[in-house]
Amino acid sequence: MQTRQTPRKVLTVPGKYYTGFGQPVHVHLCDLSVSGCRFASGNDKLPRGFKLQVIIAGRGPYSATVKWCDDGQCGVTFVTPLTPEAFGQFQNTHNVDFSEHGTPAEFKPMSEHNTQRFC
Repeated sequence: MQTRQTPRKVLTVPGKYYTGFGQPVHVHLCDLSVSGCRFASGNDKLPRGFKLQVIIAGRGPYSATVKWCDDGQCGVTFVTPLTPEAFGQFQNTHNVDFSEHGTPAEFKPMSEHNTQRFC
């Protein structure tokens, strides 16, 4: 198994990827580094070596290659690494990923009697 050349940050950034001329697939990019990232691929099983375009937080596209895809997750490597400036911008505008910390979401139940329509 290869080890990463650059450290990845545990964060979640909105993004999407394109495969060929298909429709964009909206994803949350995780473990972002200057050289790549990970995202949930859902039912898509992207083959290793597959080329795609990645949009990160509305910026890009960045050409990438699929390095692995397993259990609904894919890891990609950027063909050209992100600049330190671009990576810094993504770090400063990211949403921290609390999923590993077990932080539960708390929602108040909505009343069924206060339904309003806006036309």
